This record gives sequence, structure tokens and C-alpha cells, in this order.
Amino acid sequence: MSDPTPATPGSYASHDLPESAKTRDGYLFYPREDHWRIVTDTGSRNFHFGKLRVTETLKVSFKRFIVTKLRSENTNSAHIYYNNGRDLLLHIASYDSKATAVSSAHLINYRASLKPKQLCRSTDANDVVRAWARLGLPGIDQLAFATATELPRHNAARAMAVRLRCPIQGAYSNLEYDGLNRALHVAFGKGEVSIDNYALCLLSGALCPRPIQLASLWVGDLKVRQGTSGKEYILAVPRAKQRGGGYRLQFTERPLVEEIGMVIEAQASVVRERARMCGMRNPDQAPLFPARHASAIHYEGDLVPARPSAASIAVRIKDVMQALGVTSERTGQPVNVNATRARRTAGTRAAQEGRSIAEIAAILDHSTLTAAMSYVEVRSDLIQRLDRKIAMLLAPMAQRFAGVVARRGDDAARGIERHVFGSCDEDGHTADIGGCGKHGFCGLGKPIACYTCRLFFPWRDGPHETMLDYLLSRRHRMAADGSLIVAATLDETILACAEVVRQCATGTSSLGIDRDG
Repeated sequence: MSDPTPATPGSYASHDLPESAKTRDGYLFYPREDHWRIVTDTGSRNFHFGKLRVTETLKVSFKRFIVTKLRSENTNSAHIYYNNGRDLLLHIASYDSKATAVSSAHLINYRASLKPKQLCRSTDANDVVRAWARLGLPGIDQLAFATATELPRHNAARAMAVRLRCPIQGAYSNLEYDGLNRALHVAFGKGEVSIDNYALCLLSGALCPRPIQLASLWVGDLKVRQGTSGKEYILAVPRAKQRGGGYRLQFTERPLVEEIGMVIEAQASVVRERARMCGMRNPDQAPLFPARHASAIHYEGDLVPARPSAASIAVRIKDVMQALGVTSERTGQPVNVNATRARRTAGTRAAQEGRSIAEIAAILDHSTLTAAMSYVEVRSDLIQRLDRKIAMLLAPMAQRFAGVVARRGDDAARGIERHVFGSCDEDGHTADIGGCGKHGFCGLGKPIACYTCRLFFPWRDGPHETMLDYLLSRRHRMAADGSLIVAATLDETILACAEVVRQCATGTSSLGIDRDG
């Protein structure tokens, strides 16, 4: 590769910059100012130049470089160049505040100042210098370009949280994932979660799009067709982080199961009617999840369905799911919820199902296969062994048993409507294992489904240890047959049953005091 045409560092001043400019996607900003706040359709980016502490010549040269990047690439990509270049200039200013151009010595000193785990920042800075120099703009000397090209490259470790199965930032465990979904449905049924937040969280969990993709959705992106077996729901999801892609220029059609599609259809109908009442010419162009707070940059009041920012969407999902109070069996604390963990869970579960690298990349909307590799690398050991000892240790933290242990004969005092009879061992012997407080018909499979039901009253002298052994042996057989995902569906019931066994043995009931007032 040939060196760029060397440019003599000029005595640029702010007046050499245009008074105003537009990004590639048409967003206005003012280059002569030291603070650029660029408001896009799905958020905003801030560029601060006032505290760089370098010479005016170098600062203006850096500004010209960022202006060029904003005119040729999307705002997020230009912001990455800004952040990496800013870190380099701040280091230069710490010992050479009179520099008018980035030199070879600056790059070598910057690399030497970094710890071994931070060397990827040197590589990022070198990429900025090479891109800057190729544009022929002042601010980079010729030797610096050569040094930036020749210095060793260090890439940041990718997907370490996935590889290490981090309980804070990695994928949700099967118990955490199922617990969050169950709690979300219960909260919506009780009226504690609104229809728009319910639809938003369902969609986030089902498709795991990035917040910017959810913020970019319009009402008209949902297509409802009448199929042979009922309604079919297709959602055209705008793509994000695509090279050369702008706002809503590329889409991926994703099918929705009927249960989720019905909720999204209801949400779309509410927003469409609201947009029509506000006089919006084309209600189908209203955002599917309008801004709800003034912190969302496009918020225009409660009535107008204004576009949300990507950040406000991420905060809404986190707030709703965190408020559910689901406890992690791995930490004993409330599950740490965020959009990144949801996406990592989607990749992890796809790997558990035996999906190929290309299929995982498509699910996560990745343009390359590199990121998907981390999920395939660990999928062989994703379903951990669950035996009686582990179940008894995890049961108190998992909190999957929601009922109350009761004594036989307390039917009237507990509001018990009927007794639960079912098979609790391999021989099919039927036993009376507890009482049921549900007033109407229950179509769930008893007695297995009963252990995770809040209306279940297991008898203190019931055959729960036999039931626990039966569930563990059934899970072991499923796993041995290769049905790991199906086997994991028993985990919540196993932990709930283990908690019943523990409470019966200790004579305690975690919810008994609350239920009795």
C-alpha cells in the first residue's frame, strides 16, 4: 500500500471550517463550535472538542477529519473514530501540548503507556491515524502513517461474558430466562405492566433486536396475513450496524408466533388510532413504541406518537424487567437485565438447539460470522448436570416454589378447593400430594405443573421426595436421549419441588406468614 500524499500541517483556525454541515444521512451540525450534538432519528451523539488541550491547529485538523467521516459514514461509526482519536490526543496533550501533528513518537509512547489488556486501544488509535492520513488532511506526519501501519495489532477479546458464562453480563440461564418470561406474563395479567411495555419486552425477548432497531420500528412494519390455520404475523425489522446502511433502508422479515403477534397487533392498533386522532397523514409511519418521557429526544407530549431514542427503549426494557424481581439461582440476587444479555441469550439458546454459525448470525442480525463463533465454541457444555444435591442447594435462591406448605385438614382455613392427585414415581402410583386453591378449571398437567403454581398447597407429609427423585430421573433420561433443551424445561419444577422438600424437612414456609397476613 502506498503512503498517502503528505500534507504540511497548516495554521488552520476555526474559520477554516464550514459554519454548518450535514452528515451523510442529512443531520445538521455546526463544525466551528466545540460541542456538536447531532440528533438522529433514533438518538443523539455528542462530540466534545473543548477539553482536548492540544494546539488549535491540531484540534481543527481533528475536527476536519471527523467532519469528513460524518459526511461519508453513519453517525455511530464517525463517533467511534472520534472516541479513539480523542483518547490519543488527550494522551499527547498530557506531555506535548504544543504538538501541531501526530508523530511516530506519539504513537509509540501511547502504546507504551497502556497495560497489556489495553493494547487494543493502541490498535484503534492507529486505525484512526491511517484513516486520517489517507484523506490528505493536515494533522498526521508521514512517519506516523508508517508507524501506524507497522505496529503490532491487538484485538479486543470478544464475547468473554459468553465464553465465561458470566452471571452478570453473560447469557441468562434457562431458569433465569423462563423465570423472567413467566413473571412478565403474570405482571401483565395483574395489570402491573402496560400493553406497550408488555409488547416491547415480548418482542425484545422473542427476536432480541438491538434497542436501535426497536426504536426504528413503525406501525406499518407489522404485516398480518390470513393463512390456512389462522393469522400469520410478519414483522419487518430495520437492520442496524450495517456498512453503508442508513435509517430504515434495509429490513429483515421475522415471523412471530401467534401469541406474540396478537399482542403486537393490539399495540399497533392503539398507536395507529392515536396517530389518526392527532391528524397524522400516514398513521402507518407512527413509531410502534412511541416515546413516553421527556428524556427521549423526540418526545413531543403525551398525545403525539413521537419517535423514541434507542437509549430510552433500552431503559424501558430494563426498568420493566428489573421490576419483576426475578431472582438468579446463580447469584441469589435479582437478575441483572439488559438488552445485551437478551441478545447473548438468543445466541446461546440457538447454539443449544444445534443451529449453525450462519443461522446464529442471522438470528442476531450480524453481517459476519465472527461473533457467532463464540456461541458455538461453548454449546457442548451449556446444559449443566442437575442432580439432587445441586437442586437442594439452588432451591432457596431460585425461589421457584410460589405456594405454601400446609397440613392436611386445613382446607377451609387455606381456601383449598380440591386435592391434587397424581403419579409421583416410575411405577405410576397415585398419591394425594397437596391442595389446590384455584376456583375454576385448570388445564395444566398435574402434579408436575402444580409445584410452580402460587395456588398450590403441598402437604407437609406428602411424597415430595419421591416426586423429586422421579423428576430428576426423567430429566436424566431426556438428556441422555439428546433432548437437552427439553430436559431443561423440567429445571424450574425440580427446584420448586426441592424447595418443598427442604421446607417440609425444616418445618418452614417462606410464604406462609405473608399468605396468612
